[in-house]
Amino acid sequence: MTQGNEKEERKTLAPRDTGDLGMDADQVDGVETAFLEPHIQEQLGRVLRSFCDDLIHQPIPDKFVVLLAQLEAKQREKK
Repeated sequence: MTQGNEKEERKTLAPRDTGDLGMDADQVDGVETAFLEPHIQEQLGRVLRSFCDDLIHQPIPDKFVVLLAQLEAKQREKK
C-alpha cells in the first residue's frame, strides 16, 4: 500500500462508537478526534484538582529541606 492510499483509506474509516465511554468522535482533516462529555470533563477536573491539592499540602521531605538550605547558603556566599 502506498502512502497516498493509506491517507485516503484513513479518511474513509467510519468513526468508532464511543457512546459507552461518554465520548463523541469527530473527524478533522481525516484524523479522528474524541471529545469528552461535559459531565465527564467536570468529574476529571474535580479529581485532578483534589490530587493536586493533596500533593501541594504534603510536607517537604527532609532531604529537600537540607538541599534548599545548602543552596541558600551558597547563594549568600556569592553576594
